[in-house]
Amino acid sequence: MSTELAVFQSLWAMEDLPSTADQWSLPEQIHLIAAAGFNGVAVDLGARRAPAAAELAPLIQGSDLNAAVFAFVHTIDDLRAAIDYAHQVGAGQMVVCAQIYGFDPEALAGTVARWYELCRDEQIDMQLETHRNTVTNDIRFSELLLRHLDPRIELAGDLSHYVCANEMPDEPTREYEDLVTAILDRCGSLQGRIATRAQVQIPLGTPAGERWEQRFRGWWEQGFRSIRARSAPGRQIMFCTELGTRPYAITDAAGAELSDRWTEALILKSWAHEAFAASAIEPSSPPATSPITVPSPDGSH
Repeated sequence: MSTELAVFQSLWAMEDLPSTADQWSLPEQIHLIAAAGFNGVAVDLGARRAPAAAELAPLIQGSDLNAAVFAFVHTIDDLRAAIDYAHQVGAGQMVVCAQIYGFDPEALAGTVARWYELCRDEQIDMQLETHRNTVTNDIRFSELLLRHLDPRIELAGDLSHYVCANEMPDEPTREYEDLVTAILDRCGSLQGRIATRAQVQIPLGTPAGERWEQRFRGWWEQGFRSIRARSAPGRQIMFCTELGTRPYAITDAAGAELSDRWTEALILKSWAHEAFAASAIEPSSPPATSPITVPSPDGSH
């Protein structure tokens, strides 16, 4: 039995959609996500419109979707609240953005390890997200942290935060590629968003973002290949499309978003499947990528 890809859509990324008409209700969002062929939904408990567990649970149970919980955690009580939510919606996966800070990687790794053990005791698979304004804010410090982190703890790799927070050069450098490889070699899941050194989220298909699209898609293929090599047969590997609402989404002078985030989520979903398929083959050249094709609203091509 081989590893499988499970593409999740972030509910936070469904906020304010559609941006030019009446916004979808939560039941409509769940229906659209399921109809488009996603495998699950990710609930960001820090989102402005994070649904109550009692509201979301029956919608999940009435669909073929799985659930994952994303949580910003500062204290053990924050984590316990997130675990309780996860149990209520039937989520077996949790991605933690650890809002703990300092310059002692051993002590910080110890805190994350205690959180991991608590989740493990509750039958929840916890991963540590790479995110700005958290313990993994800086890619160089993150690489140092990984040397002290319990090897059982995997990362949820959102490389957009590193590209933007560290203002990675437009042209690849050996140092940054090595650092990205160190991160990907500890990832257990990946997240979908394209960034540049000046913007954490850009519209797809623009000349300014073309080189970054190619780099991210290559990183995702590399990351999937690394996860496959470290995974037991039958594992599901999560890729979460996470195109945030404003202020992540770039707007014009009138405040209108420049792109259709739902259409772009479907594009990212197709790119994830391409990267996952390519990761089953050992590379002999840079990863091949296809041009953007816009799916129909039901997720077909």
